[in-house]
Amino acid sequence: MPKELVQKIVRIDLTNWKEKIETTEKYSKFISGMGIGEIILYEEVEPWMSPYDPGNKIIISSGPLSGTAFPGTGRTAMVTKSPMTMGMVSSNSGGNFSAKLRFAGFEHIVFEGKSPKPVYIYIKNGKIEFYNASEIVGKTVWETDDFFRGKFGDNVQTLIIGPAGENMVRYASVMVDKHRAFGRCGVGAVMGSKNLKGVVVDGTGPVEIYDEKLFFELLDDMHNRLDRLPSMEKFIKDGTMANVTGKAQFGGYVYKHFQDLSIPKNIEDNFQPGVIAEKYRVCQSTCYGCIIGCQPRYRITEGPYAGLTMEGTQFNSSLDFGTKLDIDNFGFCIKATALCNDFGMDIDCVAETIGWLMECCEKGIITSDELDGLFPTFGDEETSLKLIRKMAYRDGIGSILSEGVARAATQFDEETKYYAMHIKGNDLYEPLRSLIGYGLGSVTSTRGGSHVLGSPLCESWSIENHELAKEKFGINTYDKPLEYQGKPEMVKYYEIITRISSVMGICLFASDWQDMDMLGIADFIKLLKATTGIDISEEEIIRRMLALLAIEKVFNYTHAGFDRNDDYPPKRLMEEKVPTGFAKGSVLDKERWDKLLDKYYEIHGWNKDTGLPSKETLEELGLGFCIEEVEKKAKAPGHAFL
Repeated sequence: MPKELVQKIVRIDLTNWKEKIETTEKYSKFISGMGIGEIILYEEVEPWMSPYDPGNKIIISSGPLSGTAFPGTGRTAMVTKSPMTMGMVSSNSGGNFSAKLRFAGFEHIVFEGKSPKPVYIYIKNGKIEFYNASEIVGKTVWETDDFFRGKFGDNVQTLIIGPAGENMVRYASVMVDKHRAFGRCGVGAVMGSKNLKGVVVDGTGPVEIYDEKLFFELLDDMHNRLDRLPSMEKFIKDGTMANVTGKAQFGGYVYKHFQDLSIPKNIEDNFQPGVIAEKYRVCQSTCYGCIIGCQPRYRITEGPYAGLTMEGTQFNSSLDFGTKLDIDNFGFCIKATALCNDFGMDIDCVAETIGWLMECCEKGIITSDELDGLFPTFGDEETSLKLIRKMAYRDGIGSILSEGVARAATQFDEETKYYAMHIKGNDLYEPLRSLIGYGLGSVTSTRGGSHVLGSPLCESWSIENHELAKEKFGINTYDKPLEYQGKPEMVKYYEIITRISSVMGICLFASDWQDMDMLGIADFIKLLKATTGIDISEEEIIRRMLALLAIEKVFNYTHAGFDRNDDYPPKRLMEEKVPTGFAKGSVLDKERWDKLLDKYYEIHGWNKDTGLPSKETLEELGLGFCIEEVEKKAKAPGHAFL
């Protein structure tokens, strides 16, 4: 039985169009997936390097479950230094790329350097080929995907940047198989800075499973859970839009750019999953090996957007391009999401920028003269679509807006900064005032405003297995959204779960992040043993996941200057009370947030004054090499993202 997992890395030198094969042996403590990417980035990228420096790396990783028959294993991790935050980012996408990468003979790709001319990479069965990409420069994501499939066949999987990535829009995304995305933190801009237009993978090799008997027992158990859990039945039927009613009930939407968290009935009615399914849905669409199918394929048959067919419009889109902009037309949400995907831009950042402009125009602190004659107002679909195009191509005012709200606000009246909603430079999607645990996870997230690295979803849905919830969290306030007590413990639990999921290459929707009875820590330990033979204790796997979190914190301190001061919500949300609905009167109280952070740092073994891991904790986690960095002044200034 192996003691540690050893996988294959292909390092691709873009400067010289060469490749080198190595293994993960020296990184094996971090297992696979995002763990390998994060330790490579930590060791090899210096604080003085900008995200666009050729010395920055892009690490793409599969996990031990990638390419197997286990449901939800279509996830791929991408790690780099973010142009949004200047810190470490681990982005994650669905699709089929990670499975094909393993079939092609590799688990990880490290891109380094900068190509002297536009390039795309073709990987098949252990071989790497470099191609001049000049003929596809300027093409959109969908056009480029069609080009690749025409050249290499329909069995390939693709990873592509669009015009936004080429133009280094700071929040450019990397698209997978047209409709899935490494969305957040500007990974597409980093790819564009390296002149890397795309990656194409194909392969026919096997994926070996260490213990097939145990694996298929776990597979049967997973299918049984999917069959018996009511929440998963709804999720399989309606995708993430199944969350609409619960989110609306508990203030889980953002209305008119954070002015409220309660949405009008006409929007809630129009966004009901049954209404959307009848009007737009063609079929369910799944990532590799998944039987959930959370992202339906939609087709618009009438109105100004008639003829559009696309996948991937989900709950985020209904908030971003619906409630945040006060638009009740889900067809517009489909259209705006499709444009962002085709241009290769993060929908959360695009929508936050547009919502910010709408509110600032409404309040009279930004004028049409400053926006190339445009004057976006809430409910305005046409102007929103014009702004999306301007951002993607850095056209006129779009060049300023393509920097994200934190930077864009520095180019307008000082008052606009108050309404620019971001955490650590990353544009904010999440409602914070109605869901304290969810908010804490989003604010303390190492990649800036983000709910997928620790925020508990269960605050906004009904938990049926209360005993299991108490056992996992060790507290009993898990279903009280406005309660502060106990929320640090919940966030810590999900910081562990979200990292295990990414390390293993499995979707969060297969974990107990989505339903308390889905995969927990003990289940992941069994899956690791079944696929790799690695037998690890619960205590040890938790230690390794907390080590990853600590590495992220230290990297962010040395590269971006982030410390305790950056773990607070935007000032606006600590001053303005929610005016209506479930969370009426709620505001994020500074004194209570201070105590919340104290407890959060305490249970992690971090310094309460700095918000950084203590020397003792780093030693305990086997990260002695990080101690020197946290004991001296950060090389980067605070708010390096500005």
